[in-house]
Amino acid sequence: MTDKTQIFQERFLNPVKKAGMVTIIIAMFCLFLPGLYLYFFHGLLPPFGPFIKALIAVWSFMIVMGILEPIVYYPILGFGGTYMSFLVGNILNLRVPVSATAQQVVGTSEGTPEAEVVSTIGIAGSIIASELVMIVGILALLPLINRISEATLAAGDPGAQVSMGLIALGKALDQVLPALFGALGGVFLFRVPKLGIVPLGLGFIIAFIKSDLPYSIVIPLMVIISILAARIMYKKGWVKGEGMM
Repeated sequence: MTDKTQIFQERFLNPVKKAGMVTIIIAMFCLFLPGLYLYFFHGLLPPFGPFIKALIAVWSFMIVMGILEPIVYYPILGFGGTYMSFLVGNILNLRVPVSATAQQVVGTSEGTPEAEVVSTIGIAGSIIASELVMIVGILALLPLINRISEATLAAGDPGAQVSMGLIALGKALDQVLPALFGALGGVFLFRVPKLGIVPLGLGFIIAFIKSDLPYSIVIPLMVIISILAARIMYKKGWVKGEGMM
């Protein structure tokens, strides 16, 4: 082990691992506090049958995503970024773009110690910024968001007086997330266009044949096939390892 690797392991990875595990465990405990409060202070307890059915419905989806998401996002987020991102959420629509952009701007390659540090700093900054923006946004925009939601719900009522501007704004906001994913995907596809052939083609086929498939099936299927296709392309020499990093 070189001095650089040893310093990185001792001064960065080990403290990050310790802090990440502690904060994740504390967060998991805090998730139960609202339910425990309702039970111990108000005596509220859901019926056993519906409670088990709800647990099975949620776990059947979350178990798959809980295993796949850290595997899929880790190469971009890095070690510290993965802990922070899964603690605060907004992984796909905020933390992944921030990490990818920070590494691209600095010029580091995924998987290196430099990329790990840059990703961690970028995601930490995004968390601080997003919390501040969220506080201001909630205070300033919540009345407008409520009006947009009410206008969207009332759009199907012929007798309702609805502002067309609010309806159009609500539909425009629905396109923010797909546009963000498209921009992020474009960054990686332009680096190695061949790697986009299989996932894009598979996505079009699924959308054409069965567009109402749940995400819990579509995402794992596309992730597994895309990884296998990339592995085969790399082994066949159709793509270069340097371009993939």
